[in-house]
Amino acid sequence: MDTDSEKTILIVEDEESLAALHAHHLQDDYEARVAFTGGEALVELTSEIDLVLLDRRMPGMSGDELLEHIDDWESDCQVIMVTAVDPDMDIIDMPCEGYLTKPVSKEDLLTAVEQAFLIDKYENLVMEYYETRKKYATLSAEFAPGELDDERFEELETRLEELETEIGDTLDEFPDGDLSEAFRGIHQTDDEADDTAEDADASDTVEDEAADD
Repeated sequence: MDTDSEKTILIVEDEESLAALHAHHLQDDYEARVAFTGGEALVELTSEIDLVLLDRRMPGMSGDELLEHIDDWESDCQVIMVTAVDPDMDIIDMPCEGYLTKPVSKEDLLTAVEQAFLIDKYENLVMEYYETRKKYATLSAEFAPGELDDERFEELETRLEELETEIGDTLDEFPDGDLSEAFRGIHQTDDEADDTAEDADASDTVEDEAADD
């Protein structure tokens, strides 16, 4: 992805050799920082951190406790658990974007990190897309086509088309094809629902204008 070199990842791992190995795996694509304890991680957790690779079992502050701190902090950084603890039902309530069980290969680590960043990018694009689409629908329902000859509306229309393309391109980058198709299905379903709502809004506008006449 285009912005990999701008991403900073914090590796929180008490086993120094393993932390060094993960940092080595990441160094070609990301800036990797290391913390060996939960306390060190709290110092390192600044707005510069985009993603945390977090061990669950550590002396002192555990990974689960640190995860609570990160969640309370309401940071934009994402978290992937990298641990020897086998996943159980408790992970359902864990505010993390991924769960990897040690030992983790370089390929699996990089795939999980890439996918986490792509999902974040996708979510931001979709949020902007629906905000833009709502504005477009509101103006389209309010004004007749001849009244929409405005540079700002044309820019809105252009941005909507750009976002559609960017969303599709981002989904094409997903390393997990099944997940990509699942997101496409959700996006398509939401689009169809919005189209129905927009048609209803347009119909209401026509009826209101007729009533005014």
